Amino acid sequence: MESAKDTPESWRPDAAALGFVGDEASGWVRSLRGRDIRFRLLRTLDDLAHAERLQEDVFGVSERDLIPANELIVIEETGGAVIGAFAAEHIDQAAAVLVGRGGFVGRPRIVSDFLAVRPEARNLGLAAELKRLQAAVALQRGFEEIVWTVDPLRAANARLNFGKLGAVATRYEIDRYGSTFAPGLYGGMPSDRLHVTWRITTLAVVQRLLGRGEAIAAETAPLPAYRSGTSERTARVDIPADIDALLADDLAGALDWRMRIREVLCGAFGEGFVITGFQSAEPDQPPALVLERQQPSET
Repeated sequence: MESAKDTPESWRPDAAALGFVGDEASGWVRSLRGRDIRFRLLRTLDDLAHAERLQEDVFGVSERDLIPANELIVIEETGGAVIGAFAAEHIDQAAAVLVGRGGFVGRPRIVSDFLAVRPEARNLGLAAELKRLQAAVALQRGFEEIVWTVDPLRAANARLNFGKLGAVATRYEIDRYGSTFAPGLYGGMPSDRLHVTWRITTLAVVQRLLGRGEAIAAETAPLPAYRSGTSERTARVDIPADIDALLADDLAGALDWRMRIREVLCGAFGEGFVITGFQSAEPDQPPALVLERQQPSET
């Protein structure tokens, strides 16, 4: 895995450079698949109610697990942002919301709490555009990286995080939120998560933000399956194509995937591998996470 150098501050793109028309005060507009989508920062209690509703509607969280508007309202004061996306024909109902808090651990960073997209809006590419806008806002506010956690079994998220955005994952956490978190979504499975880091000041990530670096050779090149003790520098770890379908039809099968991937990735991280990419499903092969062995000098 090659280390990426930080770009000069003058090279770090703002929202306009990424194709968003507007500003923080008035919001931004971007055309996605022939539809105008309005993006704006949610700052008031009334606006932040959109974030409450999407947690319930998309994740099915209980009142106990929901992050309320009166807690989200302080995020702006951390340097973070709550960003809502609205389709022109449904301007009173957010199609998606992204929440990220500002902080500092070694360097200024955003801790991205959740990204929720309504099912009927998932064909618009809103998740990727919200992350790109989040990066632009964060860069203008002086942040250097964005971190979040993600379920390792979700192929669509892996394609976004590792295949499109250029983020990496180096740590696995077992049952982060407990098995009672969002039972309607996860069926009571342990809520295992990957810890993801997105170094938004690096040249490689900035190129992707600008749409110049999404193709990675590792995404299409044949890779061997990861095996404990392997001498390979790169390897693949297969994941299910549709974990939601498994959860609906075969909970035992979904749980088996959870336990197998837990064992494999914990072992791989212990051997110095990092998740750096994604391979799409092929007719005879499921989708996969791409592992690269990290060199001792890399951080």
